[in-house]
Amino acid sequence: MPLSYQPFFPASLQTISLANVAGANIQNVVQGGVNGTKVESLVISSNDSIDHALQFSLNVSGVYSFLCNVNITANAGNSIGNVPFNFLGNNNLAFLPQDPNGNKYLYLANASCSLVCASNSLNSTAKVVSVTGQAAIF
Repeated sequence: MPLSYQPFFPASLQTISLANVAGANIQNVVQGGVNGTKVESLVISSNDSIDHALQFSLNVSGVYSFLCNVNITANAGNSIGNVPFNFLGNNNLAFLPQDPNGNKYLYLANASCSLVCASNSLNSTAKVVSVTGQAAIF
């Protein structure tokens, strides 16, 4: 196969914004695009007064593969000195590839792949655990 120096650009960018991920049900965080998706950032914040443990998995055609557990501290990203949780930068995902700038990313192969999460606890009344980020859809 000949080598090509043509740049490869995404068809579109996706802004990820999901509130109330802390709950009993599995929720889609990012759905893969037809030709794949590169998840470039995921940040989790909370205005709840309790910690939440979130379990992330890959859903590939209805088959769930465990990825990692993460602990979201009380008021993560919602109070001074308590920063939001950088999902792709955490040590549980040390195996992920890095771009030339040293930032980790996650590929979803196609539209039958998605990143999902579930929580070990419900939100307190009128409180929210949110996931925000950016992905490139190919």
